[in-house]
Amino acid sequence: MSPTEKLGNFTAHDAPDYCDVLQCMRCGFCLPTCPTFALTGRERSSPRGRVALARAVAEQKLEFTEAVKEEAFFCLDCRACTTACPSGVRAGEVMEICRSQAHQFFPLKHVGKSFREFVLQKMLPSPDLLEHSMLPARLYQKLGIQWLLRHSHLLKLGPEWVDKAEGMMPELHPPLRPQLADSIPAVGEQRGRVGFFLGCIMTLMYAEVSRQTVRVLTQQGFEVLTPKAQKCCGAPHLTEGDRDTARRIAQHNLDLFMALDVDAIVTDCAGCGAALKEYEELLEETGSHDKLAAFRGKVKDVSEFLAEQGLRTEGLKPVNKIVTYHEPCHLCHAQGVSKQPRDLIKAIPGIDYRELNEASWCCGSAATFSLKYTDESQQILDRKLQNVQSTGAELLVTANPGCHLQLAWGLKRAGLSQKVVHITELLGMAID
Repeated sequence: MSPTEKLGNFTAHDAPDYCDVLQCMRCGFCLPTCPTFALTGRERSSPRGRVALARAVAEQKLEFTEAVKEEAFFCLDCRACTTACPSGVRAGEVMEICRSQAHQFFPLKHVGKSFREFVLQKMLPSPDLLEHSMLPARLYQKLGIQWLLRHSHLLKLGPEWVDKAEGMMPELHPPLRPQLADSIPAVGEQRGRVGFFLGCIMTLMYAEVSRQTVRVLTQQGFEVLTPKAQKCCGAPHLTEGDRDTARRIAQHNLDLFMALDVDAIVTDCAGCGAALKEYEELLEETGSHDKLAAFRGKVKDVSEFLAEQGLRTEGLKPVNKIVTYHEPCHLCHAQGVSKQPRDLIKAIPGIDYRELNEASWCCGSAATFSLKYTDESQQILDRKLQNVQSTGAELLVTANPGCHLQLAWGLKRAGLSQKVVHITELLGMAID
């Protein structure tokens, strides 16, 4: 379909592909995998129900109503249904596109629209502005204001999502991006050279995690190049329906990283990795098919990359911990990376690995879902925490900042003792 051709009752700009909504056979294999269907039992809140809504709009049997908009944003976009679907229907991606349609049919009022445009079009694409915006939050912690506010319980008087957002905030450190050298040499015999895609949340909230990622990569024999001009991967924009801005920053990142002489483009953020691997589809109308395919071939999650290259275990010291692993949706379902993190964890000396029941079931984070739908997010999280507790693990390993935030907050709130760590933090424990 031409990008200017109108599809049924969708607008011509950023409409779903008719083939994508036509593929669904309504077999129901997706139903047991969908957290929102499990919560509500509503057909419209299932993957096949959402695709049916999109198809009805495409075939002019339904207008793009508030109900369609609601389901577009109520979808976690966890992609579990895609893994289960025998026909390859990508319901989550269809709903992502419907979010763009929702903003065209139901535009925000002036203040909300201005705020959304500032965050998505000004702040997120600007690493400097993004980093400066976190200074008040760091001062809030360092000056003891956070301690006073939490102990006063004043946050309980406001909206529930505000209390949760504040409670999820980890200990903040200065952003990592300005601290990293453009090139950090390999330790010992060099095995290759990689470009490091440092995600926004990672540099701002989990700087120490990404510091360990670079440390692990260099210890494993790889020179690490971190271009400072890199921008947000575009995942927040796709999540919130701003596909135009996503395309602009995707093109910037594509040109920047493809100009580097690297063997791979490595990221330690599952959400970033999924977005980067989707540039090929997001930018398909540019015609740069060979460049996009080459870029996609180079993008690797850090666990995917290390598993492919083979982990150098000589010199690793024992980490005598009981460990379990939560699979981020955008790693296992969106990227198909599932076995590799487990293999790396099990390769660390001293680890007592215990498999987590429903390891690939969503934790309920899903970008802004956990704040927009706090009750539903909590119910999904509770299911996850029960499974974590039953393992008896000391450490809960994951590989995505959204999961990290949600799980750490949930464990603390539930009074459970497990500590959440990124897989590169676990690997870092084994390095002298």
